[in-house]
Amino acid sequence: MYKSLKSQVKDIDSKGLVVVAANAFGNVDVQGDMSMTGSFAKTIQENFNRVKWFLNHDTTLLLGVPVAAQETPQYLEITGQLNMNKEMSRNIFEDYKLYAEYGKTLEHSIGVDAIKWSQEGTIRKVSEWRLWEFSTLTAWGANENTPMLSIKDAKSEMDWLNLRLDKGKYTDEKFLEIEKQIQLLKSLIEEPAIATPTTEPIDWKSLSDTFIQSLKK
Repeated sequence: MYKSLKSQVKDIDSKGLVVVAANAFGNVDVQGDMSMTGSFAKTIQENFNRVKWFLNHDTTLLLGVPVAAQETPQYLEITGQLNMNKEMSRNIFEDYKLYAEYGKTLEHSIGVDAIKWSQEGTIRKVSEWRLWEFSTLTAWGANENTPMLSIKDAKSEMDWLNLRLDKGKYTDEKFLEIEKQIQLLKSLIEEPAIATPTTEPIDWKSLSDTFIQSLKK
């Protein structure tokens, strides 16, 4: 089960150490669950050494190592160290810094199992969670699946990607990825070309040869 929170990054230093408010106490989430204060105490004490830090809940994309966790009156706070020897983690580090520069934050989500709870009407009050992982999200925490951009959102998203190119110190591979996204978004927002009638005969053989060659490539 994934639990998402419009979370906040409380701190990030130049070496990639990140402090995240990963879950909130006392509020009802979209699944009707309320995390009670103390609900992470047992898993922090007994199972924290097995907790992982992923990108987008993908178990093949390990961002770094969780180094500490604690409960405050409001939040479950997790401290993690990004693996700055990985290209993927360095790119996420640049995203964290860029978002912070504009007063924003990447969102986060945790993977948990409910161990103990009580039901009160439509609300399940969970008094004990088993924490398996937490994830930095490149999309939105309210949805497990990355939604496809609608055409009406493409212009603002392209502006944001251009900003990332200007501000971020990404790897060459990440720059290429962002440039590809910009080109895709341009194709969504640009006016379609208007076809003009032609009286020239169509060379079907030439078209067929071109198509076959493209398949071979």
